Amino acid sequence: MRMLSTRQFIFIVMTTITGLAAAYLLNIPLAFGFALGLIALLGFSWKAGLSAKTLTGSMLAGMKHTREVVWILALVGLLIPAWTASGTIPYMIDSGIHFIDPRYFVTFAFVLSAVISMLLGTSTGTLSSVGIPLMGLGGYLHIPLSMLAGALVSGAFVGDRTSPFSSARQLTGASTGVKGKEQWKAMLPTTVAGILVAVVCFAWEDWEGSWHHAGIAGFQQQFGEGFIYSPWLLVPAAILLLSIALRLGTRNGFMLSILSAVTIGSLFQHITWTTWFQYLWNGYSSDRFHSLETKGFSSMIELMVLILMAGAFNGILEENKVLQLFMEKLLGTKPTLLGATMRTSIFGLLLCLISCNQTLPIMMTGRSLLPRWEQTFPRHQLTRIVADTSLIFAAMVPWNLLGVLCGTILGVPVESYIMHAPFLWSLPVCTWIWSYVCVRGETGSTYGIDR
Repeated sequence: MRMLSTRQFIFIVMTTITGLAAAYLLNIPLAFGFALGLIALLGFSWKAGLSAKTLTGSMLAGMKHTREVVWILALVGLLIPAWTASGTIPYMIDSGIHFIDPRYFVTFAFVLSAVISMLLGTSTGTLSSVGIPLMGLGGYLHIPLSMLAGALVSGAFVGDRTSPFSSARQLTGASTGVKGKEQWKAMLPTTVAGILVAVVCFAWEDWEGSWHHAGIAGFQQQFGEGFIYSPWLLVPAAILLLSIALRLGTRNGFMLSILSAVTIGSLFQHITWTTWFQYLWNGYSSDRFHSLETKGFSSMIELMVLILMAGAFNGILEENKVLQLFMEKLLGTKPTLLGATMRTSIFGLLLCLISCNQTLPIMMTGRSLLPRWEQTFPRHQLTRIVADTSLIFAAMVPWNLLGVLCGTILGVPVESYIMHAPFLWSLPVCTWIWSYVCVRGETGSTYGIDR
């Protein structure tokens, strides 16, 4: 096929972004907005010479790559009401009241989320296992949920970006040809800077917040009268954590946790199978505890459709190398490291806006830029830039699948938590500054530009 023209490519990008943004603002299913971009891409690809068979094959291949995300989103829709109805979340909230000092709660949430994510290597697993109960406890302490969600997402992405167990970090290394110690060493300066910025911001929010002056002596159990409590209620959370830590697979961990929650809920809370079906499909609801109400599987269906459509879109882009021509022009003829860093960052953001996932921006930015990049700069600079931009941008785009997952798990939309997630928005700035420092201090050192 002949390549798409620049004008056609720009039209596809603008149509996709405009459609998604309009759907988001009008509060209609994002799939309707995304369909405009997909139709435009199909039309121009057909006109450029791709057959219906080739397009169908590319779309199916792309949709297959989204299966794991679809599974996780569906299981999240079952996990949250299962944990709530079984008593797991109420028990963890009431237990946490006696062990956590609310004066430093936001900072504590960030640190705990960061530690768990470094151990698990997954943002969704971290937010599901520790984020859900901490959000419940934070609501009881009257901490703004958008602020708390920002702290939890920031912590979750410390590990999603940095942990050696993270598939996103491994993909970044594979895409840029940098692995192991060299990758860690390249990422270390901006990692430390991003964490310091986050800790300072969250400590300030704790200090300024009204909960800073609260004590813990007056806090009492809130849900004990509605649930039968037992340490066994912690089993679903423990199973999820252990399954992910032991690399049994996130999907398997979710399913085992849901099954254990249903079993425990049936035994301790005497929930019937009919009631369980209602909770899992529609979400948990209670006349006594409105703060515990959740969404169920049915609320995830439109998001699952969006994910499959995004997979089809990505399949056409990747299988048929639609973006190759534009990648060649990205860096220009004589780029400086700072200029190349900013262009790469913008391109990663653009891919996150139109691809609706995290994988494609990492792969396309790293793998496609590498041949041109290493003619001028060392590879380890590229792996740092991709990790600080393309990898984390996904959590800041309201319609990106990873952002949708984070917001769905915590019950706070992306646009609400993003201003309270300094680890995310400070990393691109830190990487721009570091690229400038590398140029200024170009002496052939580890982080300098080895010409």
